[in-house]
Amino acid sequence: MGGGNIIYIILSSIIIYVLYKLFYNVYETFDNVKYINKLYSILSGDYQKIFPDMNRNAGGVQFFEYIMKKNPTKKDFEIYTTFFCGVSGSLIDPGRDGIFEYVVLKDLKGNEIHGKYHLCCSPCLCDIRKYSRVEKMNIKLKDGTYPYYVITIPDPCKNKKKIPNEVSSFVCKNKKTQNGIFSPSGRLIINVLHDGKPYQASSQDMKQHFDRLLTNCKERNSMKPDELQYGMGDIFVKLSLIGKEGFSNDSLKNIYGDPLKPCQKYKDDISGSWDSGGYCSEKGGGVHQICFDVNKKTKDFAKETGQSGNWSTERVGKGHCMCLGAWALYKAKQSKGKIKKTQNELNCEAIPEMSLNNDYVSTWNTWNGNELPNQIVNGVNQIIHQCYPKGTQSQKKFLKQKYLSLTKNKKAFHSTKIYKKYK
Repeated sequence: MGGGNIIYIILSSIIIYVLYKLFYNVYETFDNVKYINKLYSILSGDYQKIFPDMNRNAGGVQFFEYIMKKNPTKKDFEIYTTFFCGVSGSLIDPGRDGIFEYVVLKDLKGNEIHGKYHLCCSPCLCDIRKYSRVEKMNIKLKDGTYPYYVITIPDPCKNKKKIPNEVSSFVCKNKKTQNGIFSPSGRLIINVLHDGKPYQASSQDMKQHFDRLLTNCKERNSMKPDELQYGMGDIFVKLSLIGKEGFSNDSLKNIYGDPLKPCQKYKDDISGSWDSGGYCSEKGGGVHQICFDVNKKTKDFAKETGQSGNWSTERVGKGHCMCLGAWALYKAKQSKGKIKKTQNELNCEAIPEMSLNNDYVSTWNTWNGNELPNQIVNGVNQIIHQCYPKGTQSQKKFLKQKYLSLTKNKKAFHSTKIYKKYK
């Protein structure tokens, strides 16, 4: 056989292989589209089973429960959860253009998580950014158990009377939703954040997605809940705030016993882990209660407390509600010479009184597995060290009483200079 024939045979084989792969991929894609449409038909066909009165407003919780009850495989689960908007409860036709956007959402400890959210309209992106939290959990499916980031809200059935009239899909009993799936922290799941990963500011794509989200949501997320006038999200927002951990702002007191001041310095700053009024009022999750002024000396707070991505560098010149555990670790590491010492970074009038309650001892001493033994001592003592001198006589008296009440039976404090000074 001549050399020319060999070359001809080789080229022919390559062409045949390429054509085979091309047609196979086209067939596979067509077959996959058919399968996705089949699942969508099943879900949309069961719409009245999910919502007997045909009202799906803010019905992400009920859609998610329906999917979990089907005991789907991993493949089916990841397809089904693209068919509805967790905020509005609207169905999302898989053949429609623009069915998802990249978002960056906070988890329960304030870490930023990047992923894809399937939506009906753009306001929903802003509302899940501000009013929901993601949580990583293992979900048991038909073919195994897999880790996912789920998007969650507090349970609105904690106060059934406050559920908006436009929402009728929640079945409440004993102050708990009966037709929803709960995350390990006890929050209700509205959907999955697809392809969820810790946000990395060094990633050009992630940063571009985050910047676009913040820009597009700047106006909407600077509004108070009652000011929202467009998008199904205004109903979702009211729903998500019903069971919100924390107290109403008019009853919040600071560590001086006076009305709590907001930590938010700028109205258009929506990334400080505060509540809708700008207060460090979080009572569950990561417990973001320490109002911290981020400056050039403290800009590495996130990195120095073991968080994913050094996001605090982007907060310079702004306030931020830091987690109790993160703050305590920050000061414990400084005390042990592991990082440089910093001073006067607290906005004392914006730190809630409840941060010095016994309820939060375990939270002070825990931080993503990075905690140091008895770090609560460093965290609490630094609050007293920085905030006591700034108070009036009556404020000092109140703060001292809070401190001594908290530390009375905690021997780890008793040998410290701060405790001996104020006991």
